[in-house]
Amino acid sequence: MNPSATRYSGGAILLHWLIAALLLANVVIAFTMEDARGLMPLHKSIGITVLLLTLVRIGWRLTHAAPPLPATLPSWERLVARVTHGAFYLLLLVMPLLGWASASSGKWGTGALFGVIPWFDLPIGKSHDLHEAMGEAHELAAYLTIALIALHVAGALKHQLIDRNAMLSRMLAGR
Repeated sequence: MNPSATRYSGGAILLHWLIAALLLANVVIAFTMEDARGLMPLHKSIGITVLLLTLVRIGWRLTHAAPPLPATLPSWERLVARVTHGAFYLLLLVMPLLGWASASSGKWGTGALFGVIPWFDLPIGKSHDLHEAMGEAHELAAYLTIALIALHVAGALKHQLIDRNAMLSRMLAGR
């Protein structure tokens, strides 16, 4: 089989790791920010960036087929892989949208991305109750995403360290 057919495309790899790095940064920011107004603008900017990159990633995925899973992979692992990837796409859309809705309905709004790129609030009213509800839903989606990341990393490590197959190398940069 052609080696390139067993790996994700360069664009998919770049988007995967860029989104992963931004998610990690936002998790660290979310758990370390004490003054909500201090790091919150950066948190919002990264969240909107994750949303936009996820839309690009979905477009990329629709136009670039993923490499096939090895024929030796048990059916339960195939199912877990499909469900995990689908859940990632869903959460990577829903989580930032909920955060954006929370910001848009709150006192401070969304603000400019990274302090320089003009951005807009979602067309929803300002409401403390809506702001709180969207914030709690955003937080729940974040915890679900963290759990999914843990499952994803555990699966990758299982394939690398226990099964000793080439699954991890499908998403690593380089050859």
